[in-house]
Amino acid sequence: MTKTATATDGLEPGSRAQRAVWLTSRRKVLSLAPAAFAFGKVLKAESRQERGRRLLGECIEALGGERFLQIRDVVRSGRAYSFYRANVRGLARITIYENFGPLEEDPEADWLPVSRREVYTEKGDYYNLFENGQGWEVTFRGARPLPQERMNRYRESTRCDIFYFLRYRFDEPDMYYYHRGTEIIDNVPTDAIDVTDRLGEGVTYFLRQSDRLPVQQVYQRRDPRTRIPSEEKSAFSKYREVSGVILPWNIRREVDGEKAFELFGRTAEVNPRLDASTYSLDKRLTLLPESP
Repeated sequence: MTKTATATDGLEPGSRAQRAVWLTSRRKVLSLAPAAFAFGKVLKAESRQERGRRLLGECIEALGGERFLQIRDVVRSGRAYSFYRANVRGLARITIYENFGPLEEDPEADWLPVSRREVYTEKGDYYNLFENGQGWEVTFRGARPLPQERMNRYRESTRCDIFYFLRYRFDEPDMYYYHRGTEIIDNVPTDAIDVTDRLGEGVTYFLRQSDRLPVQQVYQRRDPRTRIPSEEKSAFSKYREVSGVILPWNIRREVDGEKAFELFGRTAEVNPRLDASTYSLDKRLTLLPESP
């Protein structure tokens, strides 16, 4: 049988030299024990719930920290594609204006503290506008109110959007976080975090492990009439820094595994000077009846 060499080999058994070597080795082991115990205790102390919340907090820092939270306006432009049954249904040169206002004191307030204008032509004469719980489709004919179903879907998707969530809902009362573990998305290791609010509505966010930036989000939505659930997924890529804030240049949305929308960003501005009329409906427009 092969004998493993030790620090006392070659010393006379029971000698002072052998005992001194043994005591020195023992002290080294004992000196490392408290640090190892403390490290193991820290790892054990952090629950999956605490880890989920901590990782989303690190995501805020990765996106720019306080600068990200203090964004007032974002303007993006690029190419947007809409799809139907995996086929391209529309293409537009799009410019998206978003304004992030103060959160209402009443957490049950029906609408969102966000105004949005989506412009689909270079002239700016065709766009969608969302403001204070109302929405319009504006063309050369006038402004037509968007159907309530479309408004409800827009509100739900915005509330689940991770960039909205981190600004407005991260500290919402009775929010439940759960770190599900590591998942590989497009060959990228991510941390999967389930978030459930007090109404039981949930969404899963996937953060890139290398830098904590959002890679994907997934949530279930039920058709209000049929109650049939569908899975809505958004993917984010090609992050770039704009005025100290990290923004995704490309955004893709899927419904039940089929691509529905894709944006390829070209430019982006944070807190530009905008005219006060950007997020309001022009009073000179003809008001049209809602589509049947």
